[in-house]
Amino acid sequence: MVPVSGPPTLGPPTLGPPRLDPPRVRRRPVPAVKRWFGRAKRRAGYYRLRDGLRNRVREPRFLRALRLTDVFLVGHPKSGNTWLAYMLAVFLSDDRQGHVNLYNVGDYVPFVHGRDHAISAWDHLPDPRVFRNEYPRHSHRYPGTLYLVRDPRAVLVSFWHMFATMFDDRGMTLSRFVDGYLSGGAPFDAWHRHLVRWDRQVAVALRRTERGERICIVRYEDLVADRDATLRRVTDFVGSVSAEDVPAGTSGRLSRAVARGSFEAMRDLEGRHGAEAYAGRARGEGRFIRRGQAEGWKDEMDPADAARIEAAFGPVMERAGYLV
Repeated sequence: MVPVSGPPTLGPPTLGPPRLDPPRVRRRPVPAVKRWFGRAKRRAGYYRLRDGLRNRVREPRFLRALRLTDVFLVGHPKSGNTWLAYMLAVFLSDDRQGHVNLYNVGDYVPFVHGRDHAISAWDHLPDPRVFRNEYPRHSHRYPGTLYLVRDPRAVLVSFWHMFATMFDDRGMTLSRFVDGYLSGGAPFDAWHRHLVRWDRQVAVALRRTERGERICIVRYEDLVADRDATLRRVTDFVGSVSAEDVPAGTSGRLSRAVARGSFEAMRDLEGRHGAEAYAGRARGEGRFIRRGQAEGWKDEMDPADAARIEAAFGPVMERAGYLV
């Protein structure tokens, strides 16, 4: 049984002036020998065994910190996780003064990627708490899950742009990036090596829904098409797993979150404060908020690469509504 914590006595974090991205130091490339050892350890099951042991040791700490009101925002990287987290942060904190931005959003909707036990550091947040986790370890224990899904062709284009910006690697073509993703080769033999492939992640989320678990599947494309209706459904779900209703004034909170979640508003916000995912942008280039389009991948991805993704992910893409 999931333990219940009492209501916190502290309010939202007190923040100073908005933080700006510091200059980025270019990362050194991973040596070939290290890559080889990494691949060998993965094939031998080293990481799976190590992570399994760590999870068992840390699970009691996670359960002690877990509340029945907690909701976990799960999704493959570049599926709109930060976008939805930002709007939820504005909504839940009733931010009227513009304190929440894309750099400090983690102070309101913390990320605990692959470290479920880290929720214990956020006892001061009021109910309901929302945590982001791209690598859930104990998802069967989550009181509520928001699963954000996006067309994998768009995901990989956005992921490729993120890689090129973070590592200042302009030699990595989109086609090579797709190759590495599908095969588990470079750059994924060293970067995001614990990432579960899109089709496997989404298939698990769909099965959890079929089993009747408390999970709300949110499509990125629906957020783009009708931000108001989709965010309303999300906040209703977050409130439904709370011991009490979301506080009064929900309509005004929702309106502010919807307005500030527009593509234009978020582009301006990133320009003024930076974004948490980019600790400075390589050579001053690259934007975390790029295009905000549901089908922008069609302008950048070679049809042959799209066909390879569709061949690999076809059955799950059909179930998720991305192939008709």
